[in-house]
Amino acid sequence: GRGSGGAMESAAKGGYVLANLAEVVERVLGFLPTKALLRAACVCRLWRECARRTLRTRQRIAWVSALEPGPAENHALVRALARELEKVHVLPQTVLYIADAETFSGHEECHEQKKARKRNSKETALALEKLLPKRCQVLGLVTPGIVVTPMGSSSNQPQEIEEGEAGFALLFPKIDGVKIHTFHFSKDVKNRVFDESKFAEAGLKNNPDLRVVLLFGYNSWKTGATRFLHQIVNPLNEKSIILAGGQVESFTSLTSE
Repeated sequence: GRGSGGAMESAAKGGYVLANLAEVVERVLGFLPTKALLRAACVCRLWRECARRTLRTRQRIAWVSALEPGPAENHALVRALARELEKVHVLPQTVLYIADAETFSGHEECHEQKKARKRNSKETALALEKLLPKRCQVLGLVTPGIVVTPMGSSSNQPQEIEEGEAGFALLFPKIDGVKIHTFHFSKDVKNRVFDESKFAEAGLKNNPDLRVVLLFGYNSWKTGATRFLHQIVNPLNEKSIILAGGQVESFTSLTSE
């Protein structure tokens, strides 16, 4: 009887602590990955407030990579992201993912059904986007080849994948003092001069806080593409910012807040 009574008394004390002492609750919630933390926030008002404070402290970028082939109906990056989002201590606000063009939307053989099935890049992109929070802005690109660092350790050596299924995603949480904005410029076939008002709309002009621009071009083989790219790059080169990027096959996701 005493043992039972003592256990009940300890449980009651534990329940009191977890329902009233924010310092203890925050300490406990700090061990949870973000998805579990969001579920815990539904328990009560105290836990919700503690979860919010904990989330605000999580400002480190996370990354997910995939090298192994997945089932015919799913790209490896989609499967890896679904798995890793259960573990990461980040609530993504912006996601940049890059995957190999061939298998993201190419032919894959389904051994079980003994028939070839062509993946649809829009379906694959949508499956990936659905894994992320609703207000998360997503930029997805596919390239003919890709360099991927295997997960597990930051000391892992990057691998260059020219053939096969691969991809990676960078998960950016809300970071104090940092604003990430996506933009898309398309060439106007009727006008050879680039409309500079689009720079202002994208936050690339008259913006003293601008520090870094990642620029990815596609359809570079088309007539006038080089001139169009120079019209964008040249004004940015005149600024004291970091400008990086490259040519890709195409973009598959472009969502904003």
